[in-house]
Amino acid sequence: MKTKVLKNYIYEGLGFPIKLQDVTMLLIDGDWSPKIDVRKISEKVIRELPYQKERFSGNQIRFVRAYFEMSLRQFASQVVSESHNAVAKWEKFGPGPTSMDENIESMLRLYIIERVTMKSKKQAQVFLDSFRQIREMSFLKKTPAPLLMKAV
Repeated sequence: MKTKVLKNYIYEGLGFPIKLQDVTMLLIDGDWSPKIDVRKISEKVIRELPYQKERFSGNQIRFVRAYFEMSLRQFASQVVSESHNAVAKWEKFGPGPTSMDENIESMLRLYIIERVTMKSKKQAQVFLDSFRQIREMSFLKKTPAPLLMKAV
């Protein structure tokens, strides 16, 4: 089987372009195909995505939802506190940036980080509980009251 190595290869199998470097290509039935492990690429992408400087695209939202194996309704209620119609609308933006509120996108990025980086179940649960508590808060538009704490 013939092989060659491409210095740069644009992989779009996850729904959005990913630039892979030094990809081994295999000649199969007259066509060059990349020799890649899609599962490993998905795992690496989900870890890198929260740190992307650009806004999420609709296809990236769909990837995140699929990666965590969530329905539109589950993702909407458990992650972004929006309607499933809003999530479907964001996904319809395809390769372009969504109209998602920046605060919601920030919370989504934190959710991804929590899901892929927390080591222990207890650590992950504390983060997730805090995430959900903050997400459900209704912030008042007034001067904050003094914090109440015991003296140390």
